[in-house]
Amino acid sequence: MTPASPPPAAPTPPPGRTGLALGLIGSGIGIIALLAWLAYRTPAPVIAPPDPVNAIAVKLVSTLNQDLPKDYGDGLVLERIDVEGRRIVMVMRSQGMTLAAAAREPARYNAVREEEQARLLSFCGTPDFRLVLDEGVVITRRFVDRDGARFFDVSVAAGDCPLRP
Repeated sequence: MTPASPPPAAPTPPPGRTGLALGLIGSGIGIIALLAWLAYRTPAPVIAPPDPVNAIAVKLVSTLNQDLPKDYGDGLVLERIDVEGRRIVMVMRSQGMTLAAAAREPARYNAVREEEQARLLSFCGTPDFRLVLDEGVVITRRFVDRDGARFFDVSVAAGDCPLRP
């Protein structure tokens, strides 16, 4: 029988490769440590708390939009109501008038704007609207022509409302 030969020696890496492998491993650990440190030091994003007044306004508008569009006569239609930040915007469309035609009759145009501004004060006496008005929401009626061009906006805020008895 022949004597057992010793097991083959483990292959040795070529000179210089061991240092490269250790360098790559060390760099990887360093990068991971840097990323962990950055994640720890970076503050969490600040998320604004929900605005309860906005939630009330959105709920009110959602309820009102169920009955739209609504014809107001004289070619005016309340198309939709939107919440834009702290503003409730009612979009009123003129089905026949255009901005160019209104520009030819400035006295009539201004009279309509003044009438609509006065008419907005009626929202001060409506409990749902008064609630949001008292919390800083502005109610705006936006009048647009049949093509969507804006005639004018009229707005009411709590300061415009008569004082409660």
